[in-house]
Amino acid sequence: MNIRDEEEKIMPASAPIVQYYAVNGDLEMSAGKIAAQAAHAASISVIDLLRGDGSRFPAPEYGEWLAAWYRGGMAKIVLRGTEDDLLRLREQGFYAVQDGGKTEVPAGSLTVVCLPPMPKSKARKYVGGMKLL
Repeated sequence: MNIRDEEEKIMPASAPIVQYYAVNGDLEMSAGKIAAQAAHAASISVIDLLRGDGSRFPAPEYGEWLAAWYRGGMAKIVLRGTEDDLLRLREQGFYAVQDGGKTEVPAGSLTVVCLPPMPKSKARKYVGGMKLL
């Protein structure tokens, strides 16, 4: 039995693949601002993952999850986190967006952090304590 077989036991191919976005609930942002910041995160993450071996997440499963996520309709879940939650995610290497300060929040504000597409069961350990936005 190879590692791929072991992974299938743990994470079947039918496991839902989603992309989580953690929005900084400590900032006052309008719905439009949140949408724009999440769109930045989505763009950054997909562009990075398409780099393959040059990606922040070069392991083959991330490319496979990206393809499965795309084929499955690109499910997204948006959560509200604290600044500390977002800092913790950024420290773990996830995709962080810092605002340019041109509209609603000060320059450099950490607005959104997103995870690459992955099985929900894997993402829970990173975002399990956050609530839906």
